[in-house]
Amino acid sequence: MQNDPIETQQPYAIDLSQYCGSEDFRGKLRRLLWSIVQSTLFYWSFSRAFRWRRFLLRIFGASLSSSSYVYRTVRVRDPKLLSVGQHASIGPEVEVYNVDRIDIGNHCTISMQAMLCAGSHDISDRFMALTHAPIRVEEGAWVCARAFVGPGVVIGKGAVVAACAVVSKDVAAWNVVVGNPATFKKVRRIEVPSTTD
Repeated sequence: MQNDPIETQQPYAIDLSQYCGSEDFRGKLRRLLWSIVQSTLFYWSFSRAFRWRRFLLRIFGASLSSSSYVYRTVRVRDPKLLSVGQHASIGPEVEVYNVDRIDIGNHCTISMQAMLCAGSHDISDRFMALTHAPIRVEEGAWVCARAFVGPGVVIGKGAVVAACAVVSKDVAAWNVVVGNPATFKKVRRIEVPSTTD
């Protein structure tokens, strides 16, 4: 049986026994305490208890508008790296994996089971070092159900990421993107009601 030519070119095997996160002890302790609060006081709160959940997130460093809405089944890795603008909503079962900053602008919607993932791993590193970059969702944008938004992505003002789309590059303002990988579908146009005298 011949050796796989690709296999023989690899000088090192992947070694996850040496993987080590860069977070300091205080950061790990803060996130441990948050995980306890999130799985109890946050998760078991009433569905409409948005003010209570804003209070809990702010204790752990989140920047939240008083008119933002975070549902009880949302999973936030680190509140300290999260900001949510006015009248913005993070829907049920959304995963906010913020190993880097995630900023959600005014009037944005992050729909159910979407994932905002600000972290990844360096696949050229045998120890799979953590990589990360911030995510920004600008004013009026909508990330639809089960969509994935990767590290370093900016979702432009008024843009729409369709359901189940996978976004690894910036989305221009008012663009609608669909699919995996996400591609341009059309321009979003807002109809202005006509006024009559």
